[in-house]
Amino acid sequence: MLSSFPKRRVQKMDPSGVKVLETAEDIQERRQQVLDRYHRFKELSTLRRQKLEDSYRFQFFQRDAEELEKWIQEKLQIASDENYKDPTNLQGKLQKHQAFEAEVQANSGAIVKLDETGNLMISEGHFASETIRTRLMELHRLWELLLEKMREKGIKLLQAQKLVQYLRECEDVMDWINDKEAIVTSEELGQDLEHVEVLQKKFEEFQTDLAAHEERVNE
Repeated sequence: MLSSFPKRRVQKMDPSGVKVLETAEDIQERRQQVLDRYHRFKELSTLRRQKLEDSYRFQFFQRDAEELEKWIQEKLQIASDENYKDPTNLQGKLQKHQAFEAEVQANSGAIVKLDETGNLMISEGHFASETIRTRLMELHRLWELLLEKMREKGIKLLQAQKLVQYLRECEDVMDWINDKEAIVTSEELGQDLEHVEVLQKKFEEFQTDLAAHEERVNE
């Protein structure tokens, strides 16, 4: 009598205990599983490499940004110094400030380069785009502050130099007045004709000198 139970496909076992696939469909299914897994593996590998490259670029950006910020902060201290209040050696201070301005301008390319690097990463959808954007905004704020302080200090140094020159000229004029004041306050009018002529000649010389000084006083 024949059994009524359905027949099942029997999968043979190799000596290691692994099932031996018997049909082409089984082989094709396993082949597809391997290919799908491998393609996913390659995708993950490519994604991992891209993330590492993005992280590497970001760390370079962070390092350069920190170095630039440190440099700007150091220069801000110099630009904020109020040495113009001390009138000693203002000409030397002006020359030093001009060299300082040249140094700042020479380094302006650093922030331009950082801008290019950061904005490129942002445009590519970098995972740290917001951090990069915030960092660039802060660096630009500090850079503009440095330029402003530098300009202000340059103006104040020039003002201090002009003030010192003005005070020196005032002092020179006052010394000249003190020196000549005896001529205009003298009560001596001459004892004879010859003496009067001598006094008149001296006074004419004084008036010539006075005319020469009048323009300077008016200025």
